[in-house]
Amino acid sequence: MKLEDHKDSFEAHRKTIFSWAIEVQGLSNSQRIVGVHASRGIIELLSLFLHGKNLVKSGFQLNHRWFKSQKVYSKIPDFKGKKEIIDLMVDLEKLCELLSYGKKRSTDDTEKAIKLFKELEEKINKLL
Repeated sequence: MKLEDHKDSFEAHRKTIFSWAIEVQGLSNSQRIVGVHASRGIIELLSLFLHGKNLVKSGFQLNHRWFKSQKVYSKIPDFKGKKEIIDLMVDLEKLCELLSYGKKRSTDDTEKAIKLFKELEEKINKLL
């Protein structure tokens, strides 16, 4: 995937969360939408960073499922801030799985996913 495609995909996920899910549907009605798009969006942003800095070969694809456990460390190359970013991504993925596939949860969980998304976005963008 081209760098521009990762960027466009991230922006589409971000827009779905903030412009559609929250503004149109409302936070209390957007648990699953936020869960799916927060998880996939951050994967696209990390992919943009890894490919843009040539830390991975062309064709390398991240899978959001890798971030369900600490085993992901062995699949991702080293970079500045890796531990903090990967730890936050594992937290986000676990939460997003609950939001996407679990029973109705409190809006606190949805807000936490949005907070993690924003924090990761900021940290990864600083590396870009």
